[in-house]
Amino acid sequence: MWQKSPNHRTLSEDEEKKALDNAPSLRFRFILAGVLVIGIIASLAINLIFDYSQKLADLSYDRLLRSALLQMDENVGLMRNEVSIDIPWSAFATLAQAEEDRVFYKVESLEQGFITGYQDLDSQPPQPPVLDKIQFYNQEYSGEMVRFAWVQRHITDPETAQTVRIILGQTRLSREQMASAVTQKAVEVVVLIALVAITLIIIGSHLVLRPLHRIERALEERAMGDLTPIDINTPKETHHLKVAINHFMARLQTNLEQLENYTADAAHQLRTPLASLRALAENARDISSVGNSPERQHQALENIVKQCDTLSQTVTLLLNQAVVSHRLQTHRLEPIDLLAPITASCREQAVTALHQGIQLSLDCELKETMILGDAFSIQQMMQNLIENAVRYSRADVAHATEVIVQVEEFERFYRIKVIDYGDGIPDIEKERVFERFYRGRYDIAGSGVGLAMVKDIVDHHAARIQILDTEPKGTTFQVDFAKLRFEDTV
Repeated sequence: MWQKSPNHRTLSEDEEKKALDNAPSLRFRFILAGVLVIGIIASLAINLIFDYSQKLADLSYDRLLRSALLQMDENVGLMRNEVSIDIPWSAFATLAQAEEDRVFYKVESLEQGFITGYQDLDSQPPQPPVLDKIQFYNQEYSGEMVRFAWVQRHITDPETAQTVRIILGQTRLSREQMASAVTQKAVEVVVLIALVAITLIIIGSHLVLRPLHRIERALEERAMGDLTPIDINTPKETHHLKVAINHFMARLQTNLEQLENYTADAAHQLRTPLASLRALAENARDISSVGNSPERQHQALENIVKQCDTLSQTVTLLLNQAVVSHRLQTHRLEPIDLLAPITASCREQAVTALHQGIQLSLDCELKETMILGDAFSIQQMMQNLIENAVRYSRADVAHATEVIVQVEEFERFYRIKVIDYGDGIPDIEKERVFERFYRGRYDIAGSGVGLAMVKDIVDHHAARIQILDTEPKGTTFQVDFAKLRFEDTV
């Protein structure tokens, strides 16, 4: 009843340890994913910090550069129609706060030409010049990178007008030192936060996986044969795992119960015919030993043959029951033509019914009856219903020599009827006939498990079975199967 791996075997302790070592670690994957995410975030943070520290250093020292440039600009004037400038000492004192940096400057007039400063300082801002607007930019000069402040404005008096350009530059040593110091401090903080986060992830991975260990301990501490549901409080993330384990144990419990029932069926069904067979064999031996007539010996052997047939039928019934139980557990329902197993059952039972004086007929005008089902199980269901109808029909009652199988179509389902004209089933017994080992009459041969198997098959197919009275007398078993819908095949 259970599917097993063809190569399944119990692992030794060393093999199990090796398999455990080679198995992927969920905790390692969790930590690795966390470290990768934190590493990416830390890298992005460090890049942003580096850019921010550069901008912060430029912003701080650009203020000094602007102040010095404005002081120089305030001292530019016209004297005798020529541009003159008296660079104040305070301008260079402002820039002297960056002790390691050098300063370059140039003052020129578009009309007059070079006025003072570094004559070879030919620096142009990357953007088009705008009068009275200070522009800051980086440019290489004298073999090193220099931060420049650039401004251009008009100077006028009653007699003349000129355009003056002032360029003031400062090396970036102090800026880089400041940016490096800010970056270093920030990186230390980011690295510290990343280490703390990784530590928390490692601790968190243990806490996250703790419910799995609780489920593991709950299963290991159980007594053998304890298949009750796991009843421990678990987080939402492991709730579905707990439910799946409980469902699996419920299915396993069902399989074990079916195995116990099957074993009980086998013991119950085989014990009586074997005891009867033994008694008949001993009787035949006694008849032969005392020298009775050949007719009595022949009758004794005939009884043994009949009992062997009964035992063979019982074994066949038990084997079919085991196969049906297995298929109900392991096979999915698939689209089938309901008429196929019904027709096959009628053909198999027709000859047996005739030997007992019963005429079996199939009343159906349908060409196709598609449902979701298992053909073998439905055929076993029909065989049990037909055998039961034939067995309980009586030849000495009017119309009792006929068993009719009808198949009718309705809007949403197909209806199967197995009609006999026997003595019928009392209303008080109709609810009990599907119980295992229950038999309404012990004067007629039977096992008491056939209708129980029929009920299992009907329930597995989500069908409905009813026991009705046949007019004027007898019993009708009515089974309704839902029609196959298009969405069932998708």
